[in-house]
Amino acid sequence: MTSPADYTVNGTFAIRAGNASVAFRVKDSADFLMWQFRGGGVNTLVTHRTVRGRFTVLKTLRLPVRLVTGTSYRFSIVTTGSAIKTYLNGRLVDRSTDATFTAGGIGFRTGRTESAWFDDVTVLDPAGTTVFSNTFDTASMDFPCGQITGGRLLIGPGRTCARPFPYPVTWAFLRGQLAVAAKQVSWAHLYATGSSPKPARQFVYRLSVNGSVVGVGPTQSIRSETRYDGFDVTGLIHPGTSNTVGALAYTVADQRFQALLVVRFADGTTQTLGTGQAWKAQPGGSALPESGSIGTRSYAAPRENINARGYPLGFDTPRFNPARWPQAQPKAPFTQLVATPTGKVQRQLRLPVSVVQTAPGHYFIDYGRTWIGGLALDITGTAGQQLDIRYGQTVSAPRTVRYATAAGNTYRDVWTLRAGAQHLETWGIRVFRYVEVIGAPAGWGRPNFPAMAYLYPYDETAATFASSDPQLNQVWQPAHNTIAVTGQNLFVDSWERERAPYEADNYLQLLGSLFTSADPTLGNYSNDLLLHGRTWPTEWPFYTILAAHEAYQQTGDTAALSAYDYATLRGILPTAWFEPATGLIHKTTGNTGVGTCVDCDLVDWPTTERDGYVFTPYNTVVNALSYRAYLDMADIADDTGHPADAAADRATAAAIKTAVNKLLWDPTRRTYRDGLHPDRSPVDHHAIQAGVFAVAMGIADPAQAAGVAATIAARGIACSTYCAAYLLPAAYLGGRPDVAVQLFTSPGPRGWLNMIAQGAGATMEVWDARIKANTTYSHPWAASPAFLLPRDLFGITATTPGFATFDLAPQPGPLAWAHITVPTGKGRIGAAFHTHDGHTDIAVAVPGNTTARITIPDTPQGTTAYLDGHPTPATRTPTGLQIDHIPPGCHTLGTNPNTDHAPDAQLAAAC
Repeated sequence: MTSPADYTVNGTFAIRAGNASVAFRVKDSADFLMWQFRGGGVNTLVTHRTVRGRFTVLKTLRLPVRLVTGTSYRFSIVTTGSAIKTYLNGRLVDRSTDATFTAGGIGFRTGRTESAWFDDVTVLDPAGTTVFSNTFDTASMDFPCGQITGGRLLIGPGRTCARPFPYPVTWAFLRGQLAVAAKQVSWAHLYATGSSPKPARQFVYRLSVNGSVVGVGPTQSIRSETRYDGFDVTGLIHPGTSNTVGALAYTVADQRFQALLVVRFADGTTQTLGTGQAWKAQPGGSALPESGSIGTRSYAAPRENINARGYPLGFDTPRFNPARWPQAQPKAPFTQLVATPTGKVQRQLRLPVSVVQTAPGHYFIDYGRTWIGGLALDITGTAGQQLDIRYGQTVSAPRTVRYATAAGNTYRDVWTLRAGAQHLETWGIRVFRYVEVIGAPAGWGRPNFPAMAYLYPYDETAATFASSDPQLNQVWQPAHNTIAVTGQNLFVDSWERERAPYEADNYLQLLGSLFTSADPTLGNYSNDLLLHGRTWPTEWPFYTILAAHEAYQQTGDTAALSAYDYATLRGILPTAWFEPATGLIHKTTGNTGVGTCVDCDLVDWPTTERDGYVFTPYNTVVNALSYRAYLDMADIADDTGHPADAAADRATAAAIKTAVNKLLWDPTRRTYRDGLHPDRSPVDHHAIQAGVFAVAMGIADPAQAAGVAATIAARGIACSTYCAAYLLPAAYLGGRPDVAVQLFTSPGPRGWLNMIAQGAGATMEVWDARIKANTTYSHPWAASPAFLLPRDLFGITATTPGFATFDLAPQPGPLAWAHITVPTGKGRIGAAFHTHDGHTDIAVAVPGNTTARITIPDTPQGTTAYLDGHPTPATRTPTGLQIDHIPPGCHTLGTNPNTDHAPDAQLAAAC
């Protein structure tokens, strides 16, 4: 829509409460003129100027008309240069002059106690041509903060619907045609990219061939490059006829799309279709009108109030006729194209677990777990019929979806149907377990409501877990589901509130992914992105080193490790803060636990979860993470050909370990202090995090770990979901598997079972919604059971990079039995234990090209170890009998010569 400098805005208003205010010459939502018609017996016109959100009253004048609540009045505001005339019911009531804004859009505003109806709004240019009109007789999102009811626009209390002209083109339908030769196709690949994914923090396009969706993209770039994706579309190409490539694209910045289809024939010849002037491009406003954002303060992403009457159904198929579409406009090509080194997000359909019709055509739908995407519906409708679709992670009342989420999203779309049969589906990202649909046909059931889920490639059957504890099994499932669904095209804190990557979040999600899918690529890419764009906490960049090391240890992929910028990665180490006099990290810049500035210490999050931690320049948690970063960086230096750096980093790590144990261990309390004061005197406070991180990062010896574990046993879960990823390992390292299982299955408000009780379909950001008002219900950093159970309960760890050798050292604790499968690059590891008759039997499936070292737990002195029923040499360790060099195959181990996995159902699951 073009914005004339001068125009007349006409309409009617009816005051519902207080006043009715019309905004005009709107530059943006904080800069405009506003004429306020005051009712309630005041009967005045108060004119305002709003600049950067600050209102200034220009004049107040009494109206010759009494404004009665609920009565409609016609208004006209005529702008000519700086002159402004106002009419009420056809009568001139004011002449004003204001040159602050020379052009702009229109809108409406209400205060906290005000509401008003508006109707029959038009904007005319000086020649009398209508440039905008809305009678509000049908659904419209021209003013998304209002509600159309009874053929009028209702603006409720505390709303600003001020919108500039022209309304920007943000949606586009794109299509290209290629007449493919009538020859055998060997392969066909489609490459595509677009910009910019940054404003909405999501993909720019959804790509299709001959009506079938092939993928979305691109992901965020690491530096100045543009990432592109390639898709195998061989099975979608039809030789001897016309083929169509289509894309539905959305972005508000740098609107460019580039694609190339390459078809290779069996005879060695090739056909291509590249984006260019032969393509057609249709603005998407008639199908997807500007309707506001589903986003939060962190990003803006579009609501999708689909108008099927203006939607070019089948636009991406050869049968569609684009004759009325304009040619695509050429733009500058992308100059630094780099392939995205990850899997491709796939569109899949998932049915709900239950559908309840609460009233005719009104449905409450539970998918049983969280999905990311939306709905895909096949429906026969009447022209103008509306579906009100509300997504959420929780409910606000029984069978009522909380679509205005705690995280700040508004997950509500209104679809307006055309007459007849139609297929409509969501384009972008909503995060939901529950959906409410109002206005659908009566009598629908589960098959009618498939979720359109975006999923990163992930085999949900690759990792399994079961145990004798039903509650522990309950905890595993949502953690596993969370890792499965939240990958998308980047590891972020949550796809709800921020859609932003953070180093610690990435590390924990990478661990979950490695132990359940063995695929490090998405975590590696996210880690590289963070390497070149750190976030604020002091200790968060250290996780970039830990993540690079962990991915290499699990995969043995030297090329991926070498792809990191070594100097930048090593530059993360806090060498500038290392104090030789104490051997500690002594922060001399940044801040300690103050706000969210760069190099502010975090320790735990949110701040209420810090257990009273006393922040000082000598911080135990910062030192513990620094120790681990130096140690892991030394391994990376060794494996990338930097032996001198490796030696130096190990020496620093050793110094930190010695100093922490000398200066920060409290032998009386048998745990670690929070730190030292600036004068190096000890802090007399022992937050749970100090001991937990010192143990989990490898600083504590076994006796110290046992002391910390005793503290954990006494205090329980006294920290956040983030800290829990280290709390439970500290319990296992301290020899208290009984405590660890108690923590896993904690029945109180601080535990994973409480998340399930709150109806979460994935793991929550915090233990309970009362802890953090804007919490998300899809936070992968809380999915740590996905890796804690295989790594810490079963003790499955790679002892050489890529699982060429690995350990299996289970700590059953109170569990009678458990079995697990862990995918690796060498193949799937299966493991099981069964404790009965005073001894523990183990079964293991060792993949090819690997060997295992296995510890039989809780074995008394003088016990003989048996491998596959035969006595075998074993080494006694503090936790049991260790058997080395277990070859590939399925094996049973124990202290009973008659142990056999075949008749034991709990052991058989391993093989």
